[in-house]
Amino acid sequence: MAMRVVLQSVERASLLVDNVDKWVDIKRGIVVFVSFLKEANQEIALKAANDVCKAKIFPHVADDLSRLRAAPLLGEDWDVMIIPQATLAGKIKGKQAQYHAQYNKEEGEKLYQFFCETVRNLVEAQQREEGQRTPVVQCGTYGNRQGLRTESLGPFTHSLDY
Repeated sequence: MAMRVVLQSVERASLLVDNVDKWVDIKRGIVVFVSFLKEANQEIALKAANDVCKAKIFPHVADDLSRLRAAPLLGEDWDVMIIPQATLAGKIKGKQAQYHAQYNKEEGEKLYQFFCETVRNLVEAQQREEGQRTPVVQCGTYGNRQGLRTESLGPFTHSLDY
């Protein structure tokens, strides 16, 4: 495994990006937690970004909550929040978590920025084609501990390994 992505459908989310008082927000959309392991590269990050945007895995709930169907992120009016989550690279050894497979910070940050830009570009290109509002794409700060608040209609969560 070179990369792990966890997707959470939300009604709204807020992320503290500076560990002090700067919050960024999204409305209905997807929170994307990403972690890079030593084998990660841009090709894998590109595949993951495409899967996040194009796979029909997200629950589309009608505004009146009457029906549910699987839908891709692209083409929906959903915001995106991408959060670096180093602990997704952990393994339990004995009674403790270890993170030896985690990518080094400098290279991991480059891949994170590449992943964020790829998702942002895919979302913006799709929305321009369809003439819809461009969803908000917010990215967390790599290497920082960040506060997170979410509200969700259910545990619509997916874990993807690359």
